[in-house]
Amino acid sequence: MKITKLSGVFALLLIAAAPACGKDEQPAEASATVEATATAESTIGEGAYVEEHESGKAAFNVAADGNVKAAVTGPDGKPIREDVSGTLLWKDASGEKSVPLTFDAKAGVLVAAGPKLDADLTEIGYTLSVAGKPWSGTLHVPAGGTAELYANAKGAADLGLPEGKLGPHGGRIEIVGDDRLELLVDEVTGEVRVFALDVDLKPIDIGERKVTLGVVAEAPQVVVLAPVAATAGVAAGAYLTGKLALAADPLKVTIAVRNAGRSAVALCGYRAGAAFAVHARAPRVKVRMKTDWHAHAHAHADLKAKADLDPKVHVHTGAGAKANAKAHVNVKAPSVRVTPPSVNVKIKAPSISIPKPSFKASASARASAGAKVGTH
Repeated sequence: MKITKLSGVFALLLIAAAPACGKDEQPAEASATVEATATAESTIGEGAYVEEHESGKAAFNVAADGNVKAAVTGPDGKPIREDVSGTLLWKDASGEKSVPLTFDAKAGVLVAAGPKLDADLTEIGYTLSVAGKPWSGTLHVPAGGTAELYANAKGAADLGLPEGKLGPHGGRIEIVGDDRLELLVDEVTGEVRVFALDVDLKPIDIGERKVTLGVVAEAPQVVVLAPVAATAGVAAGAYLTGKLALAADPLKVTIAVRNAGRSAVALCGYRAGAAFAVHARAPRVKVRMKTDWHAHAHAHADLKAKADLDPKVHVHTGAGAKANAKAHVNVKAPSVRVTPPSVNVKIKAPSISIPKPSFKASASARASAGAKVGTH
């Protein structure tokens, strides 16, 4: 009996201790991310954007004037200030420019002076050397710098869109400034479509919106989308479209929207104050899906081709003659054209099938009646 009681007490102690460990671990992991972000902000400024690599974190503050501050921390969250350097590859309308990142010993951060941010999205590739090991990544930065990216992420979180909520076409929904956008990519053709949605998540006209996508996948891409032209069953401006080269779902998707002189930006899945994972085990942004767009395009093309090639027989009379043909006549290949001056022609199946046509003709006694049978 004593053993049973002691065992029971010991088991209860274990059960009580188990959940307590779980609760302690989760805040510890969360607090580590918050601490790393807070450290980055205190080092390189408020609104720092942090990327998580296998061996640590790299934080960036890119200003609108092109000045850059960067800080690196190890897996333990401690700043790395020795044996660290880097290079930025700045891509804009003027081309590519390599900008060195040098270590400022007084400030304890890496600094660089790049070109002013003029585009809706500027692609900035980075390569860091940390204790002889390379860290690399790509940033798509709006005209307002990383601070704008941070501010828009905070604003989107305040709107409280339900997590995992899909759009009316089955695509991913992102809040970009005042806009709710649905994004999806055909996994076969790479066609991308972006729909504007109202507060009830119903599609609305795209209006004057200009949308630019910055994508990090097998290779970085920047794509400016265009309004769809009017086609069968689709109104002009129903959505914006473009093309992406994606063999799998991308690691990062940044969406910039310009509308009525205002601009906004969102990095899909990014939460202000949290590090964005970019390592091999990082989650992907789910945008690729099976669609029926390709099938619809082929069906429309087939219908048009059939309409153009649908054979019909028209009976034309000679001068002074009148005709009234009410029945539709189908002629299958090979086509037959008979143009005698004045003969009666009898054509039997299977060459031509005429289902009970009615034909009335009258002509002057001196006029010669002619009949011409042809296909179009």
